[in-house]
Amino acid sequence: MTQENRSNSGPRIPVPVTLNNALQYTAFTSVTPVGSVPSLANIPEITAQTSIFQLPEQQQIQSRQTFDLLNTAPQSEQHAALIESHLHSLRGYLHTPDMQPLNFEVPAVFSSLPTIHVPIPAHVPSFGLGKFSERLMIESDVSFQYSIERREPPPLRSGSDHPDIPLVNILRTVQDAPSFQVPRAKSVPTQEPEAVGHYDELATLSPQETLQGVNGKLQGVQHQIKRRKMEKPDKSVAAKQATHAPQAQTRMGTLPTLTDVNNDAGQLQDQRLSPMPQESILDSAQQQKNLNAEISVQPPQTPSYAISEMSFAKPCPSSATSHGSESPAVESESVSMKRKYPDDSKPAITTTSDELTSKAHAVLDAFQSLIDTIFQADDNSEKDTSGVERGLSTLWVVGGPETEPLLANDAEIRLEGGLRRAIANKIYHDVPLDDILRLQKICMRSIRNASEIAWKGTNGLIDCQDSEVFTAISLADNALKACKTITRTMLGDREEKQICSEDIMKEIVDFVSNLLEGLFIPLIPALTEMDQLMPYKKLVVGIAQETIRVLNLLYQLLAVQDLSESVITRLEFFSINIIFAENATKEKDSYLGTSSVENLRLATMDILAQVFSSYPSQRTFVLGEILSSLEKLPVSRLTARQYRLVSGGNIQLVTALILRLIQTAGSIDSRNLRLSGSTNFNLETMTAEEKEIEVKDRDVFMQICQKCNAEAIKSSTDVVNFLVERAMKSTKSGDAPYRVLLDLFTEDFITVLGYPEWPGAELLLRCLTMHMIGCANGETYGSQVNSMSLDLLGIIGVKLLSLRNYPATMPDLTSVSSKKDVEKIDSIASSILLYLHKSQLVDSTAKSSYGYFFSTWASLLGNFLEGDSADAILVSVRKLIRAVSDNSWASKEDFADDSPAAMKSKYDQYLKLLPLWKLYDRVMSEILRALDHPRIVSRTKGLRVLGLLLAKDPSILGNANVMDSVSSRLRDSSPQVRDAAVDIVGKYILVKPEVMKKLYPILCERAGDTGTGVRRRVVKLLKDVYTATEDVEIRAQIGDRLLRRLEDSDPGVVALAKKTLEELLYGPTYSLSEADELGFRTEINTRISILLQIRDKSESSARLVQMLTLHVFEESDGSAHTVHQAQRILKAIVENLFEAVIDWTDTKKTSLQSLFGLLSVFAVASRSLFEADQLVALQSYLDDTKADACTFYVLLIFRNVLPGVGSFRPKFLIEVQQSLLKRLTKFTLKELSEAVPCLRDISNMLKDTRRLAVTTGSCLKSLYKFRDVLLRGQLTNADPRVVRLLHLLGHLGRYCSLDSHKEILEEQALKGKGRTLSEAIILALQIFTRPNAAAGIRRTAVRNLGMIAIANPRLFLEPSIIKILDAALDSSDMDLKDTVIKMFNEFLAYEQARADDAVKKRGGSDKKVDVAVLQGGAKNFSADSVCSSLMQLYLDRILAIALGSEDERAFAAILLVERIVRQGYANPRNCIPVLVALETSSRPVVRSLALELHQTLHEKHESLIEGAYLEGVRTVLDYNRRAIDPKRDSTRLDENLKPLYSVIKSSRNTRKKFIGAVTKAMDFDASKFVGEQLDSTINHLIYVSYCARNIACLDFSTVEEPHHTVYALDQIIGSTGMSVLYMITDYQNQLSQLGGTEANAKSANLQGLTVCCATLYAIWQLRQHIKKLYNLSEQNCRTYQPSKSAKDTRPISKISGYDEHLQLEDFCLQEAFDNDGENIAILERTKYILAALDNFL
Repeated sequence: MTQENRSNSGPRIPVPVTLNNALQYTAFTSVTPVGSVPSLANIPEITAQTSIFQLPEQQQIQSRQTFDLLNTAPQSEQHAALIESHLHSLRGYLHTPDMQPLNFEVPAVFSSLPTIHVPIPAHVPSFGLGKFSERLMIESDVSFQYSIERREPPPLRSGSDHPDIPLVNILRTVQDAPSFQVPRAKSVPTQEPEAVGHYDELATLSPQETLQGVNGKLQGVQHQIKRRKMEKPDKSVAAKQATHAPQAQTRMGTLPTLTDVNNDAGQLQDQRLSPMPQESILDSAQQQKNLNAEISVQPPQTPSYAISEMSFAKPCPSSATSHGSESPAVESESVSMKRKYPDDSKPAITTTSDELTSKAHAVLDAFQSLIDTIFQADDNSEKDTSGVERGLSTLWVVGGPETEPLLANDAEIRLEGGLRRAIANKIYHDVPLDDILRLQKICMRSIRNASEIAWKGTNGLIDCQDSEVFTAISLADNALKACKTITRTMLGDREEKQICSEDIMKEIVDFVSNLLEGLFIPLIPALTEMDQLMPYKKLVVGIAQETIRVLNLLYQLLAVQDLSESVITRLEFFSINIIFAENATKEKDSYLGTSSVENLRLATMDILAQVFSSYPSQRTFVLGEILSSLEKLPVSRLTARQYRLVSGGNIQLVTALILRLIQTAGSIDSRNLRLSGSTNFNLETMTAEEKEIEVKDRDVFMQICQKCNAEAIKSSTDVVNFLVERAMKSTKSGDAPYRVLLDLFTEDFITVLGYPEWPGAELLLRCLTMHMIGCANGETYGSQVNSMSLDLLGIIGVKLLSLRNYPATMPDLTSVSSKKDVEKIDSIASSILLYLHKSQLVDSTAKSSYGYFFSTWASLLGNFLEGDSADAILVSVRKLIRAVSDNSWASKEDFADDSPAAMKSKYDQYLKLLPLWKLYDRVMSEILRALDHPRIVSRTKGLRVLGLLLAKDPSILGNANVMDSVSSRLRDSSPQVRDAAVDIVGKYILVKPEVMKKLYPILCERAGDTGTGVRRRVVKLLKDVYTATEDVEIRAQIGDRLLRRLEDSDPGVVALAKKTLEELLYGPTYSLSEADELGFRTEINTRISILLQIRDKSESSARLVQMLTLHVFEESDGSAHTVHQAQRILKAIVENLFEAVIDWTDTKKTSLQSLFGLLSVFAVASRSLFEADQLVALQSYLDDTKADACTFYVLLIFRNVLPGVGSFRPKFLIEVQQSLLKRLTKFTLKELSEAVPCLRDISNMLKDTRRLAVTTGSCLKSLYKFRDVLLRGQLTNADPRVVRLLHLLGHLGRYCSLDSHKEILEEQALKGKGRTLSEAIILALQIFTRPNAAAGIRRTAVRNLGMIAIANPRLFLEPSIIKILDAALDSSDMDLKDTVIKMFNEFLAYEQARADDAVKKRGGSDKKVDVAVLQGGAKNFSADSVCSSLMQLYLDRILAIALGSEDERAFAAILLVERIVRQGYANPRNCIPVLVALETSSRPVVRSLALELHQTLHEKHESLIEGAYLEGVRTVLDYNRRAIDPKRDSTRLDENLKPLYSVIKSSRNTRKKFIGAVTKAMDFDASKFVGEQLDSTINHLIYVSYCARNIACLDFSTVEEPHHTVYALDQIIGSTGMSVLYMITDYQNQLSQLGGTEANAKSANLQGLTVCCATLYAIWQLRQHIKKLYNLSEQNCRTYQPSKSAKDTRPISKISGYDEHLQLEDFCLQEAFDNDGENIAILERTKYILAALDNFL
């Protein structure tokens, strides 16, 4: 493709990156080690048509021309320092000892080309910069000293000899241009030129030789300037010299321009120079496909170039005019902007030489030279009147076919850098206004051109094609640089309003806004569907960085310029959109990178903060927009906090923004302060007038500070109210994020509270705390709000507590503070103020911190201007007034340590002066008040929050109020609250020993808590308390409570209690060595003391100790080593106990009975703990009548230990037998039950049972003596002799097998009284069970007869025994019934124990099945059949006794029912109604037992028992009307069905059947009710009323349940109700037709009809009550169909504050309807409701 064709083909895509192009991004663009890399000058420029291997060597062109100028730059110290500061990676290399010499490469120039003469003006700048140099220039602001004299070149003459030759443009574009060649010039003269202002001497030089000549001339000029300075020339001359010294400048420093070059017209020829190998950041792979041919050398003519190409076009005639687009800042429309100034018309510089330093001269000249070059190029790019288009300079790129050329990126960078240096050197005001306005106009082309980009769709670049993406990025990059340049022009210290044009600003802001919303916001979320954009990622990120710089400049502009409201509004909107845009959570998932996005947010945050500061009228709007956008924030703590604090840690960016806004609102502005100069007065010599002025100034100052404080409080209150109001309506798991956001903001405020850079956090936390206190106090708020307030108060309270615990070195500021205290406080505050003042000099965000702290400190001092401390405080106030009036005050102050750590420490002390710190007591009061709140949730939450404070400072628990509150919550009615209280006590009770002594009794009490979780927690806690204390009494109490948990209903609690007790009582003594016998003995005695106290507490405690000890010997529950260790401890305990028994005297503190009692416990547990000689030592206690109290325990020890200890001497056994027989008739019943088995064992050991048989026969003979007395009816009193004989025979018959001694019957003359001794005993006992026997004797006979039957179960099925049991249960003697019930209970317990022993002996359930049991021939099977038959025979009577009353006799029957149910001896369906009724008992133990049994049966036999629930409802009603006190609370009766429903509600089918069954039972046949007896109809009314009140109180948990209930009630009302309505109407019609007598005859029908109406009215009231209670709509109730509606298991709850108890009308509860007038009124009311319902249907 030819050059001409390329020029007409539109915008060209840049070439791919080549080696030279890539090098421009590195530091090697100007500095290369000699010999280490190839000469960069010899590497040819590679364009799209060639490669490095295709060009012949002679055609290689110069590719490093830009850095030729660097080679000639003065190597000043500043230049070297700049390079060193930005090239950290090369520093070590440059400073190595073996450092290679650095060669500044100068490319060779081809000598085969013809020589031409080029007119080069002095103000032409150097070549373009590489990317590395550009980056250094952007991040550097270094000025350079110019030490040469500069002269302005003569202006070009309009009649030049060579009008067709344009100026040489050496500034390079950011893209490649086609290659061209430079003709060879003649050699450069070696002598110094005579004058700098002539061109002729260098006209024929090549570029390289020209540079060498310039270097020589510059050295000569430097000597001349030095001489002139020494001669002190005239100021005007120096000014002229300084003014006319233009100098080109790059980002690496000042570079010499090609000056003093004469124009040799005779040798001028057309030429093309080689372009700089520099490529824009914009790149595309498509260019390689389109441009793959070699570059052809064009003939010397005037070509037209495409985008970014460099050309030497013919100059325009002098009459050419401008046809470019117009800037709003430039009013002229068609006037040429060419800068052809004659000597006397060039804009004069207004600054004189004594006002400008040489540095400023150089900067101004360089900048003026740069803009002159731009304007010249602009003029040359315009069309003349003839329509001839001139070639584009390298300054320009083509933006589009219809737009003017755009300033190239490189030129924009140079221009913006020049502006920055001009402003920094304070010479910007010397730049002509017209020049600035024209620059703005030129730059606006880029912005307008880029503003025409149409982002497709809503996803920005994501929806664009590749070519569109590249074009958009190119134009956006160019426009952003233009934005920077224009904004720089507005940031100077110029007062002309034309510079900051409203229209220009609007266009800039609109462009930035569109760029942010169209390009970046779609790219900010996670990286999805962006594959097509991945090749452009680095380019887009570069655009993002450029955008951030523009935003930073806009932020600076906001601080110094007043912008229009439309511009401000646009800034606000796009800033808020960026801040709240959703960002990716991980760096790898973000297209732009999380750091770039956060930098964008930081920049927009600065803009918002500055708008808030500079435009008070916008504050409400800005704050409102921020708050309304909070719901867009992420709520995850990992992603929400991306703003990194200087002091460490992260917070939300929005938190930092809100804090800055609050601080800005409360900052004092010295510009608004109008004082009278009182700070200059001498306090010691002030006159009265001056004092008056000072007071006035002080009042003004204080008013402004207080106004600022009020503004901050208002803004802070608005923020807190917004967050709290929305958080109150949302939950942490809901869709709205405000509840979580409130927590995040609170945590952020607390995080920065201790840092002086964020003083606004105290105010926000203070407002939040006050709001939360109000929410916690308010009775109108729900539990959710109350819990939220307590949560936040706890978090804040912990922080306040940490501040309170800070060392108290800060005195309090009051009206009576001493001067010393005030000075100390002022010193701390002043040091913080100075620290913030210095911080704002380096960090603009600290400005609000300084201003806010200043105003709050002043306001705090203003509160104490009256009082004893007023004089000292006035001194501090005067210092503040002086500081706000004099900005240099900070330079006069100094503090020893102003490090951040020291300032934080001081600020922590300063916080104690502020109101937030003083709110701690109120926070604690609210938390303690919550512990007494009526709501369970609030009390629980209060305890949790209190736990947070205790974690920070456990000593709080020692406070009396805290202790009382926690103690009361340990006895709370809610298990949830008790669990929370136990948790708190458990964590901190061990820290405070005095607290432990007060609280451990309550903890022991809580060991029996109804809540399973509470019990488990208490068991663990009691173990810790036991271990921590040495008090034996405390340990004994704890051990007793833990023992009771061995019978806990929860297996987990039982296992935990067992393990704990084994460790505490029988565990190894790890703290003692085996050699420490004394210590071991002491530890054993301590454990004995503990066990003695536990055993003496109750009989159940002794039994539980025995149970625990038995468990120790079960190796299946533990390792053999553990069992061995426990047995070792137990054996040592038994040995010490025997020693204590032997050594016991009356003086001992421990009673002998206690010692024997504990020994008997271990004897029952394991006989292996005892030795034979120990039993021998106990023989004397069997004969000692003084030790009667110990007899039972001695007998217990002998019975359990004697058979298994080993062999005894017969003499010893005989002596023991004689002792027992001698006292046999004197033993108590309890002792007798141990003595008889002991005699049996001794007789078996002696193999002689005759003595026992003789004793039995003797007892029978004695008893028969009383038989005749009984038969004669004379035994009406319970003779003790008879009673004792009955007991003896009963025990002998149960424990002894004496049937082999039949001869005894003959010896005792008992022949015919039975075939064996056993039969004789049974017959004898049956005689005394007759009804005519005394009640005591009859009960004793029945009891002992049952004892014998327990040992021989088949006796229970004998007809004679059954007859006796029937008579006993049918009698009116309740004690006799109780005897039978207890006998049954003992029988079932005995059989269960025997079965358990059989399982243990078999070793578990994995043994072989007993076939005899299956065949029915085994003894165990026989016993089981007896139990089942007997219980089924008497089950109804047992259940009737259980429901008959609530006394101990009924409780015995209930225990029997429990055994029957658990052992499976009855149908569960038959027991369910009774259990349901017992669940309503007034005795908690009965309710708990019945509910547990019900739950067990429901889990095992749900389908079997669900049909019995309706009968259970009726049973409940009968039980409550008959057995329970009718005076009990009626509301308690309304909740009778709650326990039942709590069991069945877990099963959807069961609860639906239950509701359906109960409601169906409420229905009735109205026609039969009118004709039936009134009593039956009233009973049904009572039943319906009872069911209605109980159904109303059921706890429905799903939406389906109340709807199903209403549906069932509607079925009754819709059918029966309509029948009743017709009956009422019919009755009223008949009544109106009958006379008086006949009307009275209808009164009976009226009563029946009235009962029907009352029943229906109760059903109607229940329906309406459920609707209101659960907020059901009538429409949903009507459309509900059980068979068609889908299962709706959504949760539902009752309306808060609505009474769940149904208040029925009085006539629905009465049992008499005798008043006809009232009855008719009831009919009318019912008719009205039914008629309305009928019309609705």
